[in-house]
Amino acid sequence: MSEYLHIIIWFFLIEALSFISVPFIRSAGNRLADGGYSVSRALGIMLVTYLSWIFSYILGFSFTAVLIAFFLLCSVSIFLYRKQKFFPGRKVLVVNELVFASGFFFFLLVRTYLPEIYRHEKFMDFAFLNAVIRASSFPPQDPWFAGGLMDFYYYFGYLSVAVFGKLSAVKPSILFNLAVALTFALSLNAFFGMGYNLTRGKIRYGILTAVFGMLLGNLQGLIEFVSVYIRHEQALGGYYWSSSRVIPFTINEFPYFSFIHGDLHSHMLAIPFQLLVLAFLLNMHFRKNEDSIFENSLALLMFSMSLGFLFPFNSWDFPVYFGLAFLVIFAFYCGDYVHNRNLFAAVAKFSNSMIFISIFSFLPYLLFYLDFNPQAAGGFDFVLPELRTETDRFLILFGLFLFLVFSFLITRLDSRRKIVFFVLLAGVSALLSKAWSIPLLAVLLPVFVFSLLLFLKDIPERSASGFVYLLISAASFIALLCEVIFLDDPISGEFARMNTVFKFYMHLWIFLAISAAYSYYDLNSHYAARSGNRKTLKQFVKKGWSVILVILIICCAIFPAVSTVTRIKEMNAEPSLDGMEYMRELDRGDYNAIRWMQANIKGSPVILETSEDDSSYSYACRVSSNTGIPAVIGWARHERFWGRDHEEVKKRIGDVSLIYSTGSEEEAIELIEKYNVTYVYIGTLERQVYDVNTKKFENKAYFEPVYEGSATIYKLKKKP
Repeated sequence: MSEYLHIIIWFFLIEALSFISVPFIRSAGNRLADGGYSVSRALGIMLVTYLSWIFSYILGFSFTAVLIAFFLLCSVSIFLYRKQKFFPGRKVLVVNELVFASGFFFFLLVRTYLPEIYRHEKFMDFAFLNAVIRASSFPPQDPWFAGGLMDFYYYFGYLSVAVFGKLSAVKPSILFNLAVALTFALSLNAFFGMGYNLTRGKIRYGILTAVFGMLLGNLQGLIEFVSVYIRHEQALGGYYWSSSRVIPFTINEFPYFSFIHGDLHSHMLAIPFQLLVLAFLLNMHFRKNEDSIFENSLALLMFSMSLGFLFPFNSWDFPVYFGLAFLVIFAFYCGDYVHNRNLFAAVAKFSNSMIFISIFSFLPYLLFYLDFNPQAAGGFDFVLPELRTETDRFLILFGLFLFLVFSFLITRLDSRRKIVFFVLLAGVSALLSKAWSIPLLAVLLPVFVFSLLLFLKDIPERSASGFVYLLISAASFIALLCEVIFLDDPISGEFARMNTVFKFYMHLWIFLAISAAYSYYDLNSHYAARSGNRKTLKQFVKKGWSVILVILIICCAIFPAVSTVTRIKEMNAEPSLDGMEYMRELDRGDYNAIRWMQANIKGSPVILETSEDDSSYSYACRVSSNTGIPAVIGWARHERFWGRDHEEVKKRIGDVSLIYSTGSEEEAIELIEKYNVTYVYIGTLERQVYDVNTKKFENKAYFEPVYEGSATIYKLKKKP
């Protein structure tokens, strides 16, 4: 069967999920203009991934387990459809299919010119993906620490990719690039859905939200453009890199950077699943004059499982969305109290809802939690004043969105009392900012307080604006929280809060992009309702405001345009979807040997290959990365960061070197047996790094050469 046919099967499986998931999403998205269809594929992927994972505990993680999961989902979907007899209208179907298809094929084209699974942390991502594909049970084997498990890492992102790889039999080196394009399309479609649903079915604002969320960059793109192409200065890491390093000693990624960068990290894979939860929350927010926040038990289950899915997928997301869920449910039952004036009933129903959500977001994933043993995090610590974010840096990151959000909030200052309150709040914030050495307080504290108050005021109505107030206040709170505390991980010194900012600023982008697009819709509607025929001062202000907005959008559009062109030009790769093709020129011996291993070695036996203390971000561990077969030790720096014992890592590096270089057959076999090594790989890199003594491997009593070329692979034949 040709590889193209496998890809077509993969695509139609993903496409089928949008229809299969309709009955499941209907009850949890029935108040949305699109009925939740914009996130139906994400829900389908979540359900198939979850069911495959559950069945793997009975049948092993296999094609059979995934196929049963898929057909079970189809069967339940047909049963529910017969009861509901609902299907989205033609407009919803056509528009969403066009948005998804345009996003998928656009970024698939980009990936054909950026196919390499090499450099940065792509080896890590590919190692994890391959390890999950090879797994027979969960948690998977750690591909870079033989005998260890991936019990320290949230691996469901890779599992969601692996499930459809098993079902379609697409090669992992192609699946990697398909997954990047798919995640881009899912995210674009979900952003579109948020704008479409907030504006009650207005397509142009759905498109605007998708553009803001997925297709724009920050203002650093303009600054770097001037630096590189006008001043002709050298760009460290290429044109695109500095847009993710705006705040010193941190990482400030945003969606288009993550996708054009191309690392298949969990925080990128999680974007559409965050938006799935956000869509469900919007549906809950729109429910008014109802006794319960959920339509039925299925709605409760779908929301809770989607929320709970975030933790094993990308654990940083869960507390943020659990907090949002708490506030949305609190607002619903506050509204219930306002209408019914029964405090006891409102409190009881709120408590019951939170208890059920907590149970059903945790219990389905209990097996994951029982195995989960993260060792990298060690509590929280306080941010030093000199490491806090300067206001100008924050504006470079979010200037366009903040301009629209500020404009939106200013229109709510419709009385003298509100204006006085806001001015006093701004003054107090400025004083606190100076006193506590937190520059962002001056900008974000007034926004947080004012938007939170507007959200609370909107509780009886729970309008679309009220949901946007919630997103604005959540974004402001998260940004301020990152200025005060950070998660204490093995990274120390000036870079101590790097991961905290890295992970949580993606939430800021999502919340502010949606809020900014809605703000434009609201401002446009507000102006259209009040404008007359005469030229007034307000009309001139509107024109000036529009000019500033257009300039900001153009400045933010520079990054995606220039970064895409320059990345493709710098990569200079032959168009392909196979992420291993680069290896044909880099080291054809490795390419042929690894392809042989992918075709002939089953399961997860241990392999010996090159690793050094400074191996991270290098070509080392290319065998384990491209096959998922666990190495004795992989990228040492990463294993230390994930919590492995430093002395054990050092010991393994030394033992690997000794096995290759020793002339003692007994010593080599003793160490090989210690790590349960089955295959010894000797390629060009091993010969460069070690003084390889091959004579001991020629003892046919113990070793069998199973592959010979410019790289040689020996298999341990029998234990001494």
